Amino acid sequence: MMPFETSCDDARPSAVSGSGFDRRAPLRCVLAVLFLAGALVLALGAHPGEAFAEDEGDNEVNTQQLPDSSFIFDTSIKDLSSADSYYDKQTVQVVGEAVGDSIAVEGDPNHRWITLMSRDVDSNASISVFMTNEQAERIDAFGKYGTTGTMLQVRGTFYLVCPEHSGLTDLHAEHVSVVEKSKYHEESFDPDAFVPGAIVVVVGLVLTGVFYWLRERRR
Repeated sequence: MMPFETSCDDARPSAVSGSGFDRRAPLRCVLAVLFLAGALVLALGAHPGEAFAEDEGDNEVNTQQLPDSSFIFDTSIKDLSSADSYYDKQTVQVVGEAVGDSIAVEGDPNHRWITLMSRDVDSNASISVFMTNEQAERIDAFGKYGTTGTMLQVRGTFYLVCPEHSGLTDLHAEHVSVVEKSKYHEESFDPDAFVPGAIVVVVGLVLTGVFYWLRERRR
């Protein structure tokens, strides 16, 4: 920096010089500026890729990387009952009521078949779930008349046509958790529920009597 400042200072009028101006001073200033600019260009050009090496490395594509299959479809049993090949072999998660019974798997003492029924009021859809004995033991009761079965959340692989179980549409459980325990409830007797049926029976008897009366009158 000192040569640049000295050279540029020489461009001012000189109190000692008789003419008051050094004609070589502007040339030295230009040369000094060109020298500094050249030095800066050389410094930046020495390693042109280092400034962007980190960013470029982050954006590199690994062509050998396998696709990520960890995505979970949080769906319903009703949707799986009418599923197409889009859901086949996908990791899904459903919630349903354990109904029926725990059925042993033929030739596999470590697993059980559990039926999960949709919790949607307007649907009776169900799905067969293949799970371990330990997972099945979390069910404290199965749904039946007077009992609401254990509500389970099951995450696993859905097979539209299972290659292990003769093409059955099933769900192979990987994680099973209890959402709600079973409930026992008694159905109370409601006399009003029989009123519509009684009215129909009375109307039927009246019509039958009228029919026989008309038939006897025509004789």
